[in-house]
Amino acid sequence: MYDLSLKTGEVLKIIKEYPGMTLLEVSIPGEGRAKAINYPVLTGEVNSGDRVMLNTTAVELKLGTGGYHFVSCNLTNQGKGPQEKPGQKTSGHIMKLRYTPLQVRTLSVEEKESPHHEVIKNFKDLGGHPVVIIPLHSLLAPLAIVFKKLYPKKRVVYIMSEGGSLTLELSDLVRNLLERGFLDRTITAGQAFGGDFEAINIFTALAAAREVAGGDLIIAGMGPGIAGTGTRLGFSGVENAFINYAVRILQGRSIIVPRVSFADKRRRHYGLSHHSVTLLKDLIDNRVELALPEHDLLQSQLEENGLLQRHDIFFYRIDEVAGVLEESGFNFYSMGRRLADDPLFFITAGLAVYRLENLIKE
Repeated sequence: MYDLSLKTGEVLKIIKEYPGMTLLEVSIPGEGRAKAINYPVLTGEVNSGDRVMLNTTAVELKLGTGGYHFVSCNLTNQGKGPQEKPGQKTSGHIMKLRYTPLQVRTLSVEEKESPHHEVIKNFKDLGGHPVVIIPLHSLLAPLAIVFKKLYPKKRVVYIMSEGGSLTLELSDLVRNLLERGFLDRTITAGQAFGGDFEAINIFTALAAAREVAGGDLIIAGMGPGIAGTGTRLGFSGVENAFINYAVRILQGRSIIVPRVSFADKRRRHYGLSHHSVTLLKDLIDNRVELALPEHDLLQSQLEENGLLQRHDIFFYRIDEVAGVLEESGFNFYSMGRRLADDPLFFITAGLAVYRLENLIKE
């Protein structure tokens, strides 16, 4: 069963414009003022005074969209089509959001028109290069920041999969990391779009990350907005099993960042999250590497689930990583909690960098 809530409103003002995304203040009759997001590449530009059709479904359900509605149509300028993202080439023929009213044309790295076509066509494998797979979008920041601290001249490339937001522009985190030099290039795979490079699937995204974007550190994982149900298999993070599969087939080396929290009040996410247990115990059948903080509860959870025998798990002291994250001054944030509220949640992601020591050379 599907339910879609659409309401008309008026644009009161433009709050802020980013490449590919505009934040708006809108007025909805009978409801008052609200915030909304417009993607010019999908729905064209909007201006103050325009009447717009708004998708209000997620806000009404109190889901994690940050309290924003989304513009689905500009009623004032219906004849004004979507706008190109700055620097975007529209010579491609690959559609993303396929067969929906908002399908958008992209130039993917695989296409003949792409300057990277031959590189992708001739790609063989990753040659043992590591790929770090993250369970939540918010963990991109500590991982990239610790890596850049230790290897400032090396390149960090992020592959955003389609398990969360399909629009990379929604991510303030990615925007901030790029602006501060912690992230060098982005790739959007599958139906996700908006990256520096577009790829049809995770296999060609990995090829592009290594051979086109020159990633020394390749990070793969979903964008903002994980979906979970409290069931063993009913969460969007299961896609990390498929990412790991792609890394393995392409002869890369998977390093899995587990989801660890000692502030989450939900028992299933306390310590080592049941999501991570499901992936490591039931869905990933090859040996992968994990880096974890030294902690008695984590040790016992790993033992109870037989994970110490199934995977290569390494324990580290947290002092160095904790210091790097604190000194960075970055605004770490996830699910209402900051670095001081749940330090091991963020620190664990940074520890993964230690598994790269023998592979990343200055």
